[in-house]
Amino acid sequence: MIPHTTSTNASVGTIFGLAGKAFEGAETLAALNLQTLKTLMAESQETSRLASSTRDPAELIKLQAAALQAAPLKALAYGRQVKEVFETFGAAQRVAYEDGMAGAQAKFLEGVSTFFNNAPGSEKIVALAKSAVDASNNAYKGMNTASKQLSDTLAANATKVGETVAQGSTSALAKIED
Repeated sequence: MIPHTTSTNASVGTIFGLAGKAFEGAETLAALNLQTLKTLMAESQETSRLASSTRDPAELIKLQAAALQAAPLKALAYGRQVKEVFETFGAAQRVAYEDGMAGAQAKFLEGVSTFFNNAPGSEKIVALAKSAVDASNNAYKGMNTASKQLSDTLAANATKVGETVAQGSTSALAKIED
């Protein structure tokens, strides 16, 4: 049986907190997907209604081009919303990880200090342990920063591609209308 300690209770609280955040994210994502499907069905119904009432083939082509023009921007908007859901959960995970690591590192350093308390040269060993912990923290911060920059760059590139496709669709639609 595991003894009930403050750290055990904190760990259990962290696990349940993360599970709660995961369920919140799943609920948000499910609601987003249902709303997206509802919107797509309504737009599809409206487009079908307009297409069936159109007598001119050029008008039908314009209608289809307009729908195609809007699709990339709608996909980007949906992608941004999904990304926000995952970023919220990812932020909660990072906070829990960082809090847990800070506690573990403090216990590690305390253990090293206690173990080598009266040993000759113990100051150097403790300093070396602190240096290792600092190096680990710096590596984590660097990886975290690089990960965020990569995510931001990919999102910016996806947005740019969507905007370019939408602009191309606008140009194509203008040519069809001429």
